[in-house]
Amino acid sequence: MKIGFVGLGSLGEPLAMNLVLAGHEVTVTDLNRKNAERLLSAGAIWSDDIAGICRSAETVITVLPSPEASRKVAEGEGGIFDSLPAGSTWIEMSTTDFEDLKRLSEKAKTRGIDVLECPVTGGVHRAHSGQITILVGGEESVFNRVRPVLQIIGGEIIYMGPIGHATVVKVVTNMLAFIHLVAASEGMMLARKFGVDMDAIWKAIRHSSGNSFVHETESKLILSGSYNVNFPIDLVLKDLGLAQGIAEKTGVPLELGSATQQIYRRAKGLFGGQAQSPEVARMIEQACGIDLRAEGYPVELTEENVG
Repeated sequence: MKIGFVGLGSLGEPLAMNLVLAGHEVTVTDLNRKNAERLLSAGAIWSDDIAGICRSAETVITVLPSPEASRKVAEGEGGIFDSLPAGSTWIEMSTTDFEDLKRLSEKAKTRGIDVLECPVTGGVHRAHSGQITILVGGEESVFNRVRPVLQIIGGEIIYMGPIGHATVVKVVTNMLAFIHLVAASEGMMLARKFGVDMDAIWKAIRHSSGNSFVHETESKLILSGSYNVNFPIDLVLKDLGLAQGIAEKTGVPLELGSATQQIYRRAKGLFGGQAQSPEVARMIEQACGIDLRAEGYPVELTEENVG
């Protein structure tokens, strides 16, 4: 299949690589050509613009950092709607605004373009191995048609229903992850200040009712002092803002979500928007005058050292 791929950041690049290695003809573009170097070496084709991506594509996939970027790529001059032939499919894998996505989906239909939303979850490290979870929203017939492509990119693939449903659930999963990360940091520090060994703390939580996927993975990075999950605080705040927007529209009070948003705003003020999301733990480390470190924990998050 001929596939166009837009957005080669820490998530998009490994997702595109899975398609290239599977033998698909993949044309890629990004604001920074350096992000495509590994893909081009593996056989991908470069395009300087969106029109070039769309020219011969049967499917175009976008993995972009914000709703604004998605809008520009989709409906901007020379974008997907101007350039992708009728009968093709746009797969939006960005975490974006569900109402805006529904609007763009309706606009795409007037041009004969099918749309699926396919946000991913489970950790950027799983994108490299093709085991990341994909949430799918849109017409089921379109999903069934492009399912073979999605099966190359991801492991667990869950059909959520109409356009908007997958995006809302993706925002919920991210909000929960950020809440868990703050909670894990506070819990570990409580035991650390009491004098308990950090390795013992991690293992006890891991095998308790207080365990979570975030503790199993990102707490390890906090204990190593690396913090690096390829997910900056700016994106945390973008996703928590999307959650607040959904809450306002649905009338759901988000007390923990709102508190977590304020905590991450303070973290951005202290460490900058490009600091990694687990660096939120540095605030409680600074407040308590002691770090959360343990010997022998990994400095990189990979499939091999998770869990």
